[in-house]
Amino acid sequence: MKQILLLSACLLTSIAFGQQVSLNSQYMFNEISFNPGAAGSRDYVSIHLNGRRQWAGFEGAPTTQSLTSHGNIGKNFGLGGSVYNDVTGPSRRTGVSIMGAYQLKLSANGDHRLGMGLGVSFTQHFMDVDRLQTYLPEDPALANGFNNTFVPDANVGFYYTFKDKGFAGISGRNLVESNRDLLNFEETVVNPMVRNYYVYGGYNFTLPKKWNLKPVAMFRMIDALAYQFDVSVIASYNNLLWFGGSYRFEDAAVAMAGVQFSVFKLGYSYDFTLSDIKNYSAGSHELFLELQIFKKKGGSNGTKVPWLKRNRIYSPSI
Repeated sequence: MKQILLLSACLLTSIAFGQQVSLNSQYMFNEISFNPGAAGSRDYVSIHLNGRRQWAGFEGAPTTQSLTSHGNIGKNFGLGGSVYNDVTGPSRRTGVSIMGAYQLKLSANGDHRLGMGLGVSFTQHFMDVDRLQTYLPEDPALANGFNNTFVPDANVGFYYTFKDKGFAGISGRNLVESNRDLLNFEETVVNPMVRNYYVYGGYNFTLPKKWNLKPVAMFRMIDALAYQFDVSVIASYNNLLWFGGSYRFEDAAVAMAGVQFSVFKLGYSYDFTLSDIKNYSAGSHELFLELQIFKKKGGSNGTKVPWLKRNRIYSPSI
């Protein structure tokens, strides 16, 4: 019964959240993870480490780790990349992606920009056959093993920004939709890498007394199979403390909070599961740590980093 329940959870994850794309609740702090057009859109180099444990307490539930980075190279070009590891029960998905974007100025002063990005990814799928049980004692899929070669694919995205206020984007992943024989036995089993589409946007409102309020919305579609959307609201004080909440349609309510100290940004979120799986799990946990370096002078994103000028000699005034 546990094996059947586990496999059902794997299928649910594949349909609801994309076959090769993991789910993140704090995506608004790492747009490059789903839109290559965001590469180089910030005024600093971002190094973002993220870890997620979904459906805590549920045996075989997904766990994901990723490391992403992007920044400017030259005047209007951005370059980024990521490595990721996604484990669900006996299956594991490990890969790397590289992306680049041209940040086109839509206004003379550069307040309006459009990032146009392309990316390539290479993903390795692996199955631990020792953790599987089947109805057929001599199942050829288990007898002959798993083909864990790398599967290539391509991504594209457009990301619009207005200063540090408005932002919107549209992107697609797994566009090549490679068909790969993942199981090495006589009757070929084709595993399509399903296309994933994202539409994303929001606005950062400046409020009195150093407060900001940022509503964000995300719509995801997994080819023609399924769709999902969520809305979030993030409140921040003086670019130092932030907290907020999110609602993912028919799936979860999310509480999140974080802090910015010097060049580090730390965030945590907890998902309150709303679907039927809530009877088996204790919710989902996600934690990220971002390092912001080489910040441009006078930039609006992040916080000031005076310690970078620690070698300057200051003359005390008399």
